[in-house]
Order: sequence, then C-alpha cells, then structure tokens
Amino acid sequence: MRPIGFSTGALARGDFARGLALQRDVARIDAVELSALRDHELPALVDAIPALDLGAFAYVSFHAPSKLQSLDEITVFELLRRLPESWPIIAHPEILRTPYLWRSLGERLCLENMDNRKTTGRTVSELRALFDLYPEATFCLDLGHARQVDPTMASALLMLRELRSRLRQLHVSDVGPHGEHLPLGATARQSFARLAHALPPECPLIIESVIPAESIAPELDAVCVVFDTATVHAAAEPPLLKAAALPPHS
Repeated sequence: MRPIGFSTGALARGDFARGLALQRDVARIDAVELSALRDHELPALVDAIPALDLGAFAYVSFHAPSKLQSLDEITVFELLRRLPESWPIIAHPEILRTPYLWRSLGERLCLENMDNRKTTGRTVSELRALFDLYPEATFCLDLGHARQVDPTMASALLMLRELRSRLRQLHVSDVGPHGEHLPLGATARQSFARLAHALPPECPLIIESVIPAESIAPELDAVCVVFDTATVHAAAEPPLLKAAALPPHS
C-alpha cells in the first residue's frame, strides 16, 4: 500500500505541531507533509525540525511557501536548503524567481501543477517548459488542481503519461473555484477513480482537504476507497495511459 497522510496545514493552519499530533497515532497514516504555505511560518518550522518526533512517518515532505510576502526569495531558499536532503520540497512555480538558485536543489525540488488562478504550471505544455528550466526536478501531481483546470481529467492523464518518471508525490482534495482545498466530494471521487489505477502504487499520497479534527477518519476512508480499491483492481482494468481516447500532448 502507498504511504498516506495529511498536510499539517490542512489539519491545523499555521500550527504544524498540532497538525502532526492530530495524525501521529491514526491507523493507516504513515506519511506527512510539513506545510509552511505562508512565508512567515517558515523560519519557526525549519528551526523546530530537529526536535520534531517524526518516527511514525515513513515518508516526509515539505511544502514551501506559496507566495513571497514577508520574506525575500534568498531567505526562503536558504531556509529550505537546511531541510533534510531526503525530503522533497514541494514548490509552486511562482516563487521560483531566480532559476539558477532552485536548480541547485536538483531532484529535491518537486514542482506542483497549479490551479486556474495561476499563470503557469496548469497544463502539460506549461509544465514541460518548467521542467526545461529545472531538468532534475521531480513532480507533485495535484489531482484537485488538475480537475479544477480540466474536469474531464484528460489533462491529468497527460501529465501522468509524460511526467511519470518524475512523479514523487500526489496531492488529493477537492478544489473549489477560488483554489480552496475542500473535503472529497462524490464528483471528485468519481473523477479521481478514472485514473487512480494508473498511478504508481508506491507513490505517497498527501491529503490536502481542509477539515476539522473529527473529520480525519472519514476523509481518510473516502480517499482510501478511491485509491486502495483502484490498486486492488488494477490488474483487471485496461491500461488507462494507453487508452485510444487520450488526446495528443497539449
């Protein structure tokens, strides 16, 4: 089974310690994404890392700030460079203003596809241009972002087909019209089920649904139904990535 867990920011905005505590003893959770989506949260989280109890998690990643507001790019980069080298650093393209800096992270830099509020990283062609700039970077496939941009999920399938060798992590949630991360609804579950069995079974899955503590178990159940069932039945399904219905690269 793939490693699975939550982003700390989804469970406790701005409170990474609570975001960790809420999932540390939950059965089935063995992955976590430490989140500093707002740049002012970054210094305290990076400083706290040596003392954090992460023993329950087989997989750990780190989400970089989504915008630069209170810190400059160099400061953010230097803080992120202090992270353990085995952790992927999930980054939105808009903070990467000085490419040579970020290229130095090599495969630690993990680029995420974006929602429709952004100006790049939304489609296969836009991602292709980004990976030309960052040839060693890996890829975080955000299924909610992909569905918001293209509800047919054809774009997500193209991303998976072209970037599969770079795939390091999955993000899962429903995503609203303004980019808000929501609990997984019925329509999103159906959309994700269309390609779930084509995803590498070992790829870690991070849930970004913004939910209260009492919803952790139900949300975990909802996600596992989609992805665990797909894994079980993968051998019986046609290979989606080779399906004739797929459009050409865009």
